[in-house]
Amino acid sequence: MSDPAARNTKAPTSEHDIGQQIETLRADLARLTEALTEEMTDGLQTAGRKIGQTGADAKSRATNAVLDHPLTAIGIAVGIGLLLGLVARKA
Repeated sequence: MSDPAARNTKAPTSEHDIGQQIETLRADLARLTEALTEEMTDGLQTAGRKIGQTGADAKSRATNAVLDHPLTAIGIAVGIGLLLGLVARKA
């Protein structure tokens, strides 16, 4: 087994040195937090734009499908309406 005293080969550190190290660590942590916040904000903005674009694309495809096949769209709407009516009647 190793002796803890044998592992500590550094010179004793003064309270002032420890205080400086703590301040350095605080500053580093603040910079890291700021960088992570910026990265997360950028990522969320990008995701929001992608979601918005995907929604707009889906709406456009649905509109085009209804315009291209109006009778099919009416049939689907009637079928969904009947199913919802049956479910509501039983509830």
